[in-house]
Amino acid sequence: MTISLERPVHLAVGSMLDQHTLVDPYDEPHAKIRIDVVVSRDHLAAAVDMGVHKYYGDGRSADDLTVDEIRYFAQAYVLSESALGAQQGAEAMAALLVEDFHEEVTRNQIAASYRAVDRAYPKRA
Repeated sequence: MTISLERPVHLAVGSMLDQHTLVDPYDEPHAKIRIDVVVSRDHLAAAVDMGVHKYYGDGRSADDLTVDEIRYFAQAYVLSESALGAQQGAEAMAALLVEDFHEEVTRNQIAASYRAVDRAYPKRA
C-alpha cells in the first residue's frame, strides 16, 4: 500500500473520478491524501454492484455503465467501506456467481457486474 499526503492548493468541492472529498461544503480543505489499494476482481464487482443498486436503484444494469462510472464506483466503495466490509462484499459476489446458487435474474445481475469490471479494468497479460 502506498500513501501520500499533499497540501491542497485548489481542491474541487465535489467528488469526481480520481478525487473524492469528505469535506463538507462549509468546511475548508486542509490536505489531500492518496491511498493506493490492491483489490481483486471480486472486490471490484462488489463495488459495481453496490453502485448500481445504491445510486441508481431503478433496475439499471451494470452493462449500461460507462467505464468512468465503473471506476468511480470502485473508488467510492473502497473509500467508504471498511477493509472487512470490502472483503465480505467480495466473498459474497464470488458466492453469488456460482451457477445454481440463486435464480437466473440474480446470476445475470452479478455477471453484468463482472463484465463491467472487465471493461473498466482489463486483466494485464
